[in-house]
Amino acid sequence: MRPRPDDTFWGTLWREAILATSLGWNLAVPIFAGVLLGYVLDRALETGHIFTLGLLVFGVAVGYYNLMRVIQRIDRADRERQRKEKEDRR
Repeated sequence: MRPRPDDTFWGTLWREAILATSLGWNLAVPIFAGVLLGYVLDRALETGHIFTLGLLVFGVAVGYYNLMRVIQRIDRADRERQRKEKEDRR
């Protein structure tokens, strides 16, 4: 059975939708976890908002680090695909 011509379109669309969703999660989860953990620590140790703010900043840093890694992985895959296309044209 041959695939329909639009199968590549839908496959690409789903792949990109999943990637966009994962980028959101990669950013949101560390921030939320940092704030939650900071809040719990601040309540347990009665330290005001020190841990909440500190772990919020740490969560933002970790979230952006995750995004940077994903973008680098996508860039590497794109360069590899372009290299293969050049080799195939020869």
